[in-house]
Amino acid sequence: MSQSELPGQPAARPVRAVRYWWQRFLHNLPQKLLALALASVVWFVATQDRRATVLQTYEVALEVRDTTGGNERRAISNLTPATVRVTLSGSRQRLGAVNASDIAAYVDVTDASNGQFSRTVRVIGPDNARSIKVAPTIARGRIDAEASRTQPVILSITSSPGDSLPRYLLSPRQVTVSGPSQQVDTVDRVVTVPMSLGQGDQREARLMALSAEGVPVDVQLQPASVTVTRIDSGTLPIRSVPVRLSSPPDGLKVTSSNIEPSTVRLIGPADIIAGIGNVTAELNYRAGTFSAQPTFNLPDGVRSLDRVTVQVTAEAQ
Repeated sequence: MSQSELPGQPAARPVRAVRYWWQRFLHNLPQKLLALALASVVWFVATQDRRATVLQTYEVALEVRDTTGGNERRAISNLTPATVRVTLSGSRQRLGAVNASDIAAYVDVTDASNGQFSRTVRVIGPDNARSIKVAPTIARGRIDAEASRTQPVILSITSSPGDSLPRYLLSPRQVTVSGPSQQVDTVDRVVTVPMSLGQGDQREARLMALSAEGVPVDVQLQPASVTVTRIDSGTLPIRSVPVRLSSPPDGLKVTSSNIEPSTVRLIGPADIIAGIGNVTAELNYRAGTFSAQPTFNLPDGVRSLDRVTVQVTAEAQ
């Protein structure tokens, strides 16, 4: 047994280990400290761009929040502006991952009375980003009671071939128009976007709400589209022919005339309509300017598919 291992004497091994690592730590200590300082400087310079505070502007859709209680449902119209520009402050790295959808811009109209309103725009940005600017800062609009009603759908079709008589099926045939009462009251009709379908075709048609002047109205349509199916098959014996006026009676002279449309579609036996070159619009003439819907002298089994309007100016001779 060695002397260091005799009972009652402290072990020397831990002491030697501590002395060894302390000497290793002190060995070239100035050089080590210098290397650590240089590495810190390099890291600081390399990451300065990511840590720098930058500004980023986003175009954000403006929301309207309304938690007013009660039985009346309210709707917003004429919201101005529809979007706002929000400028955020933060690090380049963090803002680089931010999208406009991550930002909430809103006005709160809770407990505001029906009618015109003006409210301050508020912004909630993502974490680790600060909103420093929003433009514009004020939003305006109108609060109305929400209204809804059922409206039939009018099919809008581009011109069909002259030798066909197309028939269409709409599903559904009616839609619900809803929104601010002031807007809903201006809706005159709901129409499909113009479309053209071949025999047997089926297509989804988007709907538009129009005023009496034909201007689109900003309301909600439920559903927003309908299914249009063309249900006729084959072609029919149809022929388009020009319209001419009948001769005025003795004592009257036609000084001007306008026929709308100038052609009509005739349907009937193919061998008969093939021999018809034009049709004569029969009028009850009188002196002066007048409009009328004429009749046609057509062969048996032949009928007109179009309604014609004639405007005539006649004077006595």
